[in-house]
Amino acid sequence: MLGTPEIPNATGFSIWFNKKEKKEYYVTPLTGKQIKLTKDIVTKKNQVLLNSDFENFTNLNCNLYLFNYLMPLEEKYGTFLVRFLNADFTSAITAYKTFFGFYGLELLKDYSAEITSLFRKKSEIEYYKTYISVFDKYKEKIISFQNTIKGCVNYMYNLHGDEKAKEYPPQIKFVSFALQQELYKYTKVTTIYFNNLFAFNDDVKGTYQASPAKVTRKVKEGTLDYKTSNIYHASSLTNIVFIALNEMAMNTTAIIKTCQNCGKYFIPTSKESEIYCDNVYFVDEKPCRVTGAAETFKKNIGELEGYKLYKKTYQRITMQIARGKINPYSQKYKYFCEWKQTAQNYMKNFKKGKLKADDFNYWVSESIRKFDKLNEK
Repeated sequence: MLGTPEIPNATGFSIWFNKKEKKEYYVTPLTGKQIKLTKDIVTKKNQVLLNSDFENFTNLNCNLYLFNYLMPLEEKYGTFLVRFLNADFTSAITAYKTFFGFYGLELLKDYSAEITSLFRKKSEIEYYKTYISVFDKYKEKIISFQNTIKGCVNYMYNLHGDEKAKEYPPQIKFVSFALQQELYKYTKVTTIYFNNLFAFNDDVKGTYQASPAKVTRKVKEGTLDYKTSNIYHASSLTNIVFIALNEMAMNTTAIIKTCQNCGKYFIPTSKESEIYCDNVYFVDEKPCRVTGAAETFKKNIGELEGYKLYKKTYQRITMQIARGKINPYSQKYKYFCEWKQTAQNYMKNFKKGKLKADDFNYWVSESIRKFDKLNEK
């Protein structure tokens, strides 16, 4: 008789991947009132975000969330690795908000046995004090390891100006880097389980229910997933990060880039030409994919001398009109109205890349000079 997989879910961290569906799954204990669980509409699996009002550990309780392997936490393929690369480990609170809040504290057992007793703490204060103490003690080691992984990713995908060995594919460069930096040592405490979780789907479990038609239907619905990787389990940050890095490196259909708006690492969802990330941490947060084009435009045009001059002149003229110094029936007023519209068109063309910065700067200065020569008649 088929037995339930005996993989720990109350301790440690487990992760597995589905390249085809671009998903990854994990099981680990999570704590905290700031966690917001949302369900995927199709798969019904939980996804983790943080409440947008989460600022610090004050007045937070230690609600314990346990997840099983048939209903694990789900996220986009590569998210664990990307969140680690982007994590802010400068303090316990920023580390929690950018990484440990999503993946729990079991991964810190790699550094301290004190984490083992965290769930037995009598109060929220004790719990978070222990976490802060452990993190502060080993912060430099975590940052050092993060920098090593960043170095590997930059080298693999030629990011942040790293153009070394550009003629080689990422897979070869990963193996080369991993051998040189001895990254393969970060597999020693990882246990690998054969993934047969799909066999426990209630709708197809059993000899008489698992017909080809029924299995096909469940696969299409996304509720039966037999194409996932094996399950990797460890209580080690370094080991799980290496597993995620190795998974990404060996995937010839995915790459890592840096967002042109926020500068963080991300994995393009559909096209390699994507330039804005979809990284989010909080409920209702909008990713750069939604806001990036506008923000980048503001950032780029805001640096132009012509744009600064345009804003300054616009404010000057509107103030003069408000004070009655410019006749609303004059040539100046008519020119100003046309000038505003023309400026908007010039900025739109600049945004689309149809107008050079020098040309925009020149037009602004010349158009203002012409305005100032006009009289009030």
